[in-house]
Amino acid sequence: MKKLFLSVFFLTILGLFGFSQSLVLSNYSGTLPQNATLIQAGTPDSVELVTYFTVKNTSANSIRVLCKKEHLSLLDSTEVSMCWAGGCYGSGTMVSPNDQPIPAGQINTEFSGHYTQVAFSHFKPGESVIRWTFYDKGNVNDSTSVTVKYTTYPLGISESDAFHATLSNIYPNPATTQASCSYSIPAGSNGTIVVRNLLGSTVMTQVLSANSGKASINTMDMNDGIYFCSLLVDGKTVESRKMIVRH
Repeated sequence: MKKLFLSVFFLTILGLFGFSQSLVLSNYSGTLPQNATLIQAGTPDSVELVTYFTVKNTSANSIRVLCKKEHLSLLDSTEVSMCWAGGCYGSGTMVSPNDQPIPAGQINTEFSGHYTQVAFSHFKPGESVIRWTFYDKGNVNDSTSVTVKYTTYPLGISESDAFHATLSNIYPNPATTQASCSYSIPAGSNGTIVVRNLLGSTVMTQVLSANSGKASINTMDMNDGIYFCSLLVDGKTVESRKMIVRH
């Protein structure tokens, strides 16, 4: 009986180690739980929505990480592609051809997912749902996933107003002492530019005084690295852009 108990105990321990999770995802809002679901909102006149994740290896060993894409639902005339492991791949690629080595305890910031409209000049109303999974090439059970719902309308903003809430790309990017972005928000709404670091901590907040214009971001006192600049309308995130600071 004792031998049986010990056998069961060791098998349980081995099972726990075999299915341990070594990879953790984060975005501009902070660390994401396993199987998280996110909503990434854009406007109908957007031509591309870009998703950024950082991937951390929390194990004591180096891991070679692959990225897999799954179309849970996809609107007509849209496509999704990925950049990972030193390359960007077409929409027909479901698993990255190359793996990305991530040393023990290190974070990789290279991933970007690209949701684009291919047949028209702007997105049609609706939603596409994509699952992104990152996993150890040598152990497919060691994985982490996040589901992204790409929707053409920002949450809490009417269809007619959605056309007026936009955020441009950051320029220059990388930035040294200062960066800028152009924006527009619906009349009568409150707009804010928020800059967060990779840990999700807010490093700058700027209340917008006009419905459209250019916002300047002082990066002189920011550490080198990757940040996310978000446009909030009435407290809800409309769009986010990746910003790199390099002194």
